[in-house]
Amino acid sequence: MTFSPPTTTIEIVSQASVLCGKQSFNTLSSGGAFAQDGMALLDTLVSAELGSNRWRFSQASQQMSVINTLTPNFDGWQYYWQMPADVLMFFYVTPQVNYRVFGDRVLLNTNQTTLNAVYSESLPVSKWPPAFSMYMVFELASMLGMSVTNSDRMMARIEAQKSLWHSRALFADGQNTPTESLRSQPWVNVRYQYRTRRG
Repeated sequence: MTFSPPTTTIEIVSQASVLCGKQSFNTLSSGGAFAQDGMALLDTLVSAELGSNRWRFSQASQQMSVINTLTPNFDGWQYYWQMPADVLMFFYVTPQVNYRVFGDRVLLNTNQTTLNAVYSESLPVSKWPPAFSMYMVFELASMLGMSVTNSDRMMARIEAQKSLWHSRALFADGQNTPTESLRSQPWVNVRYQYRTRRG
């Protein structure tokens, strides 16, 4: 069974419905209880996925223009940056400085406003790569299928396709950035550091 990649949340839920042996739909009301459950579960699944893997397509950067003073200081940290509500996973600060993620804050020892935060954010379905969209269709079908079908064979096929689309999505996402060679060679350097003329 083949689909065109979905571009809206209702299309994802509808395609998951078809995979579970139910009818497709194009509105929430026409999809009944399955559509309502699917819509409720989809946001959680997407946030969990984008917040647990470093998907490059969902990366965002924001200048840390408002850095507040920690009062009192905490564990040697003097300042903090409050993360925006749309941050799903914090990656790093550029240019490189010492920092620590503590709850929904990034603790710092500098208050310079030239820093940038790089993190994963939630995106609408229309901005997802096709392979990731298909992966989320099968992920949702896998979650909902447990309650709407008694067919172990159907569930096994959904799980197999989910794994396949997950691999495809990871591969496609990995192609977005060119590979970089290792700049540090500590093992090579140590190997020849104590070499003598006779050795």
